[in-house]
Amino acid sequence: MTTVSGTLGRKGAFFFKAHRFLLSLLVVIFVLVGAAWYFTPAWLPLLAQRYLPADVRLILDGRPVWRQGQLALPDIRLVRGNCDWLDGSGVSLGRGNGGWRLDARQVTANTLCAASAADSGAPLTWQGVLGELPSFSLHIQRLSVAPWQAYGGELQLVHRGNDTRLNYRGGEVTADLRMLDRQLTVNDLTLNDAAGRQWVRLQGSLGLSPQILLPPERGALTAGMASPDGTPLIARFDWRQQNGELTISDGQTDFTLARLPWQVSDESIAISGGEWHWPYASQPLAGHISLNLKNWQAGLVGLEISARLNVLTEGLRGKANAVLNLGPGKIGLTDNALDFRLTGLANQGDLSLDASIPGQLRGPLSDPVLVMSPGALLRVVGPLFNVLNITSARLPLAGMQLSSRGLSGRLQAILLADAARMGNLTLHLDGRASNFLPDQGQWRWRYWGNGYLSPFHARWDINGRGSWLEDMIELSEMNSGFDGLEYGLVQVDEPRLKLVTPFRWQRKASQPAFSGGVSLAARRIDIKRGGYMPQPRLVLQLSGRDPQDFLWRGKLQAGAIGPVRVNGRWDGTRLRGQAWWPQQPLRVFQTLLAPELKMTLRDGEFHAQSAFSAAPGQGFLAGGHAVVSEGDVWMQENHLQGIALGLSYRLQDQRWLLGVKQPVTLNIDKVVTPINLDHLALGLQGYYPYDERRPLTLTQAAVDTLGGSIRLSPLRLPQREAAVLSLKSIEMSELITVLNTRQFAVSGRVSGELPLNFADPAGYIRHGWLANDDNMTLRLDKQFADQLGSSNLATRAAIDWLRYMEITRTRAEVDLDRSGNLLLLAHITGTNSQINAQREVRLNYRHQENLFQLWRSLRFGTQVEQTLEKQAAQPALTTRGAQ
Repeated sequence: MTTVSGTLGRKGAFFFKAHRFLLSLLVVIFVLVGAAWYFTPAWLPLLAQRYLPADVRLILDGRPVWRQGQLALPDIRLVRGNCDWLDGSGVSLGRGNGGWRLDARQVTANTLCAASAADSGAPLTWQGVLGELPSFSLHIQRLSVAPWQAYGGELQLVHRGNDTRLNYRGGEVTADLRMLDRQLTVNDLTLNDAAGRQWVRLQGSLGLSPQILLPPERGALTAGMASPDGTPLIARFDWRQQNGELTISDGQTDFTLARLPWQVSDESIAISGGEWHWPYASQPLAGHISLNLKNWQAGLVGLEISARLNVLTEGLRGKANAVLNLGPGKIGLTDNALDFRLTGLANQGDLSLDASIPGQLRGPLSDPVLVMSPGALLRVVGPLFNVLNITSARLPLAGMQLSSRGLSGRLQAILLADAARMGNLTLHLDGRASNFLPDQGQWRWRYWGNGYLSPFHARWDINGRGSWLEDMIELSEMNSGFDGLEYGLVQVDEPRLKLVTPFRWQRKASQPAFSGGVSLAARRIDIKRGGYMPQPRLVLQLSGRDPQDFLWRGKLQAGAIGPVRVNGRWDGTRLRGQAWWPQQPLRVFQTLLAPELKMTLRDGEFHAQSAFSAAPGQGFLAGGHAVVSEGDVWMQENHLQGIALGLSYRLQDQRWLLGVKQPVTLNIDKVVTPINLDHLALGLQGYYPYDERRPLTLTQAAVDTLGGSIRLSPLRLPQREAAVLSLKSIEMSELITVLNTRQFAVSGRVSGELPLNFADPAGYIRHGWLANDDNMTLRLDKQFADQLGSSNLATRAAIDWLRYMEITRTRAEVDLDRSGNLLLLAHITGTNSQINAQREVRLNYRHQENLFQLWRSLRFGTQVEQTLEKQAAQPALTTRGAQ
């Protein structure tokens, strides 16, 4: 019993000591683990140093924490020298899906740190790097690599043995890659521009070299992209070992646009003998290209590029060659300062462009900026649109910047040109732009120039200012004019065109608007062989949606003439308008009459209205009416009283229609002339110029004169038949008084008919006749009769019968040829009651005289007289005879 109890006691003591030892050991372990955890920021970097490059240090900003089955690590930094190479936050490590899982909220890498120190040792191989890695998955919510922060995004990397997959999603880059036994498959690699539009998309496969830093051994990649004008393009990369070819073709027609053979070596990548074609321009373009990339193994940081591209063109001036040289210089994804120079000629048609443009490519490759250097200049020579011949157009480009955001800098242009038979001009444009594109950015400019307009014998000048700010175009200042205009019968003295209110064009699609005001004024308008128009001024106000759709209104005034109110519309195709001339006294038009006419407008009223339309294919259309009432005009020895004019018209295809619904009417109550005219009435209807299909007809012509009346039957032009001029009861005594003939006197009334035919080559009047209405009386002046009868006894006896003669019957035949020669054959029967009232006397009388000369002597020649004289084939001769 004692033995058993002793044995039990010894065993109990052993277990007690063992428990105490184990407990002490656990306490020591916990203390060591706690100490190790507490001092993790101190010893873990020392341990990691054995596996890191010598110049790389690990820095922990805290202690790890176990959270939700994962080890949550503090913020981690890898420092290379004085540069933060890698900075991670929110990092956690755990196990799952048969491998390690590493998650990070934010990782920032700086590639400049990696480039600042040279790596040593054996070259890195894919087998050496990936073969030693355990199975793992890496998820970084936000990966940012300096200096390409704009390409940051989410990274997922999964590694299982020899199979590695990578997915990347960023705003400007997306990627889906898989590598299996050094065979890299690019399922998708898309690059977007700053606006989020797809720039290029790559697909294909690559056979990688065993060494990581060596280029792939073979492969084929296909890229889809679009040209600036939207043409879909397909690029294919094919290579094997150190040679390959890049081919770019049209995605719709498969036409080869570029073929670029290339070679790669340890030092450079070179493209030589490359060819390109661009058939989509106004003339097909072609050329060659060469490219050399040095130090490509150093990455983009040390990459040096040089390139040469030429463009061949051909026009009426012959073949031309323009060359673009790029570099040599370094190129990077995020920042550049690469020199370029464009020199040479380009011809199209008869137009030639001469360029000498040095500059620099700056900024990231995804959004480059072209900066023009001092001396950059573009010249243009040749005809433009077969209208303007450019003798010299110079565009200085120094300091200008071109990017996807637009143009920035100073914009200038100097144009010297001439036009055949039209004159010459010189124009200057100078302004400044800031990120300008149509409806984007800002562009402010001023312009000035001068020239000579040959058809008008006028020198002109122009100057002004304007701007294009976002979607608002404004012409704030404009002043243009001539020293004078002379054309035909009109001479305008110093006309000038000015802005009344600025022209503004709001181009916003939701609220388009267009407005402005302009005035055209002159000192006066002189009319040769006429009068003048004092201080004419036309003011127009425009308002609408855009320059292709607006309403216009205004007024025209010249001294006391007017104002004529005008308005209308322009819809981009057709110009419509109306004009109203208010009722005003006729005397305001006095200045329009030449002083030598000695015509005075004393009284009367005038008003008018017109409408017009102009459009391509239609020409110019116009129509309206004008009214003159109670007119009173003095013309030297003539006086027109009670003038009334009613004129309606239409103009189409350069042809006038006078009297649209009713004939044009002109009524004059009284015309005081050497032959007084009463109740003159004229009617006119038809076309001018006239033809057989569209005749012009004098529908009415009637006047009371010489105690009787004169009427004309309708006269059609061109004439088909004669119009009859009817004379009724013309008192011969009044006619003799007008003729102021003292040798004889005739009293009594005559009537007759004179057929008028202006188309008859034989004469204007043929077989006209005159006859007395009742008895007439002929008296010869005594002195005149004595003189006629003094020659011999027989003549004296005949003259004695004519000294006083009572005519019972007279009949005269009248003809008028085209030279104006009037032939009158009269047969007169009567008696002389003073000698023998029962004895009948018969007298045959022949009279010939040039009617045009007679009209001149009476000083009332008319437009009809001048027209007839122009049609006369030979000069008129005046002869007189009696039988």
